[in-house]
Amino acid sequence: MRLTDVDLGSTTPHLRVLQTKFRKSRLVPMDPSTTAALQDYAKQRHRLGYDNFCDRFFVSERGTPQSYEASADSFRILVRRAGIREGTARPTLHCLRHTFAVRRLIAWYHAGENVQARIPELSVYLGHVRPQETYWYLSATPRLLDLAALRFEALVGLENAS
Repeated sequence: MRLTDVDLGSTTPHLRVLQTKFRKSRLVPMDPSTTAALQDYAKQRHRLGYDNFCDRFFVSERGTPQSYEASADSFRILVRRAGIREGTARPTLHCLRHTFAVRRLIAWYHAGENVQARIPELSVYLGHVRPQETYWYLSATPRLLDLAALRFEALVGLENAS
């Protein structure tokens, strides 16, 4: 990701994800907490003088672009230090996509949104061509199932009242 792909100063901070699988590009809006964390990183990056070494947003201590492998290794170390385990395997960076997808559905349920109608939007965020590919990222968490059940009960209750 290049420096120009990270827009932290606009009204709607976002990432520009260019030419990924299927040659698709997209803008991904960021949560305020993500924006704040990336702004802190950008300030530290600037303070340490890495702006002069590389046009990439994430850089190594050598001033070269940060590789996915190095990021995954750092994530594994942090997960191990935190004592986090998911079932029999430790979470990976890729697991964050699953977490994001489920949390987005939960947020939409809380906001009273038509979740089914918003699935194509979630597909775009994840870089999928079709919504069917997004369903693999959804896990039946207790909170998500509770919210879906409440929505279903409300729908059935309305239909029986007619």
